[in-house]
Amino acid sequence: MGPAVIGLCWSDDLRGWEIEEPFLHAAAGASWEQGGLYKSCLVRHRGVYWMFYNAKNRESNWVEQIGVATSRDLRTWKRHEANPLLPVGPRGAWDDIFAADPCVLQVRRDLWAMFYYGLSTDGRARNGVAFSRDLARWTKAPTPLLDVGPPGSIDSRYAHKPSVFWNAGRLYHYYCAVSPLESGRRGDVETGEVRGIGLATS
Repeated sequence: MGPAVIGLCWSDDLRGWEIEEPFLHAAAGASWEQGGLYKSCLVRHRGVYWMFYNAKNRESNWVEQIGVATSRDLRTWKRHEANPLLPVGPRGAWDDIFAADPCVLQVRRDLWAMFYYGLSTDGRARNGVAFSRDLARWTKAPTPLLDVGPPGSIDSRYAHKPSVFWNAGRLYHYYCAVSPLESGRRGDVETGEVRGIGLATS
């Protein structure tokens, strides 16, 4: 099968989709993305498409970081020379293994927010946010935006993989909530986890 790749599909009615050949391949990228490409998030700004994605550096014991490729026609893409734009944090940081699953929103005309999740060596995954004025240079908030919950909560192990949008002046932050499988609860016996979708609002 090989490392995962990224492509596009098209539709005129949101029902029938035409799948094209992948356009972004791990093998054509730098060492930080040779293990495979993951979730993409596409935004259009001033006539340019910015496709943010996370990738891993190898097949086992890997690190995931976030980069971007740009295009004017959705067919010809160029990776940014500063990739990965959002690297993992230093050892001991809440995102020192993964900085992954970008979700980019325009906060105002001159400010963008990237919601992402970090996986730490403490075995927990949390959602964070970084900010940019030009989509190329990002500054991380120093602490997680959404931390794991207390023991017994639905997200006591992971609060990660953000999907965020604005509606009527409120921010809706959906995420994957993971907790250990306990007696009397339904979940995945093989992994020992209970997974579901959580929501935080602001």
